[in-house]
Amino acid sequence: MDNQTNGKLAYSILEVAAALGISKCLAYSLCKKGVIPTVKMGERRLIVPRVALEKMLLQAQGQQNEAERGEDG
Repeated sequence: MDNQTNGKLAYSILEVAAALGISKCLAYSLCKKGVIPTVKMGERRLIVPRVALEKMLLQAQGQQNEAERGEDG
């Protein structure tokens, strides 16, 4: 999901699943749990804002780094 080349502000759940290398079933499950942030568009359509997805990934990376530092000492 290179935002410099496609210019998208948001992605479909299927696009997010493909970009993260997970199944669409897992992606929908994570969206339902609120792990992957979504915005409802209309009656049924869910989209994932690019900035929210990037923030989610950065937070997860930070948590992983903290856990690794905690294991070291």
